Parts: sequence; C-alpha cells; structure tokens
Amino acid sequence: MHKSPEGRMGIEVAGFPLPLYLGILALVIICMYTGCIPEGLVGGLIVLMVIGEGLNTLGNSIPIVRTYLGGSVICILGAAVIQSFEFIPEDTHIILDNFVNKEGFLVFYISALITGSLFNIDRNLLLKGTVKLLPTAFMALAVGVSLSGLLGMVMGDTFLEGVLYIGIPMTSGGMTAGSVPLSAMYASVLGRDAGDILTQIAPATVLGNCVAIVLGGLANNLGDRRPKLTGNGRLVNDGHEVPAQPPMKPTFALLCTGLVISIAFYQLGALCHHFIEIVPAYAWMIIAVVLVKGTGILSPRLEDAAREWGQFAIHSWTAAALTGIGATLIDLKTILHTITPFYLLTVVLVVAAITVTAAVVGKWMGFYPLESSIAAGMCTTNMGGSGNVAVLSSAKRMELLPFAQIVTRSCGAVMLTLGGILVQLLS
Repeated sequence: MHKSPEGRMGIEVAGFPLPLYLGILALVIICMYTGCIPEGLVGGLIVLMVIGEGLNTLGNSIPIVRTYLGGSVICILGAAVIQSFEFIPEDTHIILDNFVNKEGFLVFYISALITGSLFNIDRNLLLKGTVKLLPTAFMALAVGVSLSGLLGMVMGDTFLEGVLYIGIPMTSGGMTAGSVPLSAMYASVLGRDAGDILTQIAPATVLGNCVAIVLGGLANNLGDRRPKLTGNGRLVNDGHEVPAQPPMKPTFALLCTGLVISIAFYQLGALCHHFIEIVPAYAWMIIAVVLVKGTGILSPRLEDAAREWGQFAIHSWTAAALTGIGATLIDLKTILHTITPFYLLTVVLVVAAITVTAAVVGKWMGFYPLESSIAAGMCTTNMGGSGNVAVLSSAKRMELLPFAQIVTRSCGAVMLTLGGILVQLLS
C-alpha cells in the first residue's frame, strides 16, 4: 500500500495507481494475443516490466509469501507457472527468449549489478572476502556432493551415479555452462545420446536452482529474526564498522557514465575470454573490476557513477529480469514429469547441507554465517548468473553478487572437471 500524492491510501504497481496499471496490463495482454508485440527491446521490456512488477507487488502483498519468500520468488515461479500453462503465446515467448537470453538483456542487467556492487564494497573487505570465500565453498560442496552419492544409493543407484547425475549437475554452474557440456562429456564416454543424458540430469540443475531461491527467501526471514547471524549484505565480519558510503546523488550525466563503465568492463571480459576461453567473460570482468577497485585507479566520481548505475538497474529491472528467467529458463513441465517425492527430497537435502556447511565454515573463516550460507552455499547450486540474481534478490542481499559470481564460475569449472574424470569410472 502506498500513499498517493493527494494523501489517500491506495495500491500502486510500478508507480502507477492500480486502475491505470491494470489498463496497461490489459493493453499488453491484448497485444500479446493479437501478435502486436514488437521484437527486441521494446517488446521484451514492456512485457517483462509490466508482468514482472505485477508479480512482484503480488508477492509482497500476500502476508505469508511476503514474510517467507518475497516478491522475487513469485516473479520467477509465477512466470514459470504462467509459461507452463501456455498463457504466453508462442510468438511472444520467442520474443522474450531472444530478448533475455540472446539479445543481451541479462548481460546488460548483470553487468550493471557487478560493477555497481563491486564499486560499492570497501576495498579491504573486498580483498579479504575473495581470498577466503572459495575454500569455504569447496568445503561446502564436498559435503553436499558426498550426500548426493549416499542418497543416490537409497534410490537404488550406486554412490558414483548419485554424484554424477544429481550432485555434480546441481553444482556445475547452470544449464548452458554446466549441464549441457556435462551431458556431452558423459555421452562421449558412455556411448549414450547426449540429449537423453541432459534430460536425466537437467531436473537436478533446475530443482537445485528453485530450492536455493526459496532458501534465499527463508534466509532473509531468519536474518530479520536473528540479527546476530547477518551482516545485512556485508560478508566479512571483522568486528569493525563498515565505512559509510557517501549518499548517492545521481544525475543523468552520472547514470550515463555508469552505463558506459559497466558495459566497458563486460566488453573487456569478453575480449579476455576470446583469447583465453577456459575463463568465462563474467569471471574476467570480475577480475578486472577487482583490480581496478583494489588499486583505486578510478576517481571517486567514476566509482560513484558505477554504483549509482547499479542501483538504478536494481530498482528498474530486477522484477523484469526475474520474470524473464522464470518464463524462459525454468521448465516446470519437464521437472514435474521427471521427479519423484524422494528425488525432490534428495535435492532439498543436498542444497540444505551445502548451505549449512557454508554457514558453519564461513563463520570459522570470519564471515557472517548468513551471508556465507548464501554466497558460498546457495549460489553454488543455482543456474549461473541468472540464478545468482534470483537467489540474491530472494535473500535481499544483492550486494553479494560479485562474490556469488566468483563462487559460481570457479566452482562450476571445478565440478565440470570432476564430472569428466569420475564418469570414466562408469565406462
């Protein structure tokens, strides 16, 4: 509920009074069903922003959902449900899929978040957190993947099959960068069809992502009830107060500068990836921003521009990005046709084991347990960059995105390598 300028109480969605929002939503739906949604930027943004802001408002208005999950989870799962019931016409879905995954909307959005959040972190805390985070994540993964093998045995498989078909796909860095190449590696060794293997391992990847998103919302609720467990987005617990950032005073000129900074850093990452392909573009981008932040070679004005642009992107397009992820990357029909109750329980227990281990080890490493459980735990079991955005938005800890990206990319590469080695034992 928000107050209107006249002082009356009323519901607003995306800044519009509810009747006006419903009128815009009706316009979008009519255009969808008459084939009038234009391709590219205009069509993708209007559909995702209008539907996304509606789902976000709905999620933040229902008491139980708001308390335990929040609007972010509803954006993703709600969009996935809408798509699974085929309420989105096929031509509109193609436009959304192209816009989100092929035409660069997620790259544009995530680049803004990475630069904005990295330049918003204190330099010393950034360096301390990066050094200790990966060992924390690897210890958590060792526990979770071992548990997947044991639970696989309960389902009638061998320990190795449980690891290869559940644990490793869940933690390999998503679908495109994880399960797809993993299925190709398995197929080349086992002599099976890569598509059949992908169908077998994809549910673990998608379900792990969904469970992590839900746990993110629950973690935020736990932080509200147990303030001692959380740094409210700050990872390193060194006993010192976080240096206060000066208040942001965004101008159109600075926002434009921040936009160019974020895209330039991504382009630098893409250039490095062109020459050294084993390291993903986002990883190169993070390395570049960390180096620039660590050396302090950018002026305070330019750092402010980057973090202001990041905040603008978060407030403007988070609901749209999450809705796009749910509508184009989560296939509920495939999940429901594949899983059994015990399979679902296995995924939940593995994600929970990784999360709890990351919290315990993270506290020992000098992190806040809640932030460690998210960045070094939940973000190892999601679907890459889009999964990081979903989990951190659910947990209301978007400040952790740079750390989450480091963990997801590094651990994903290690798990892919491990899967390629272990599958040899099945041949």
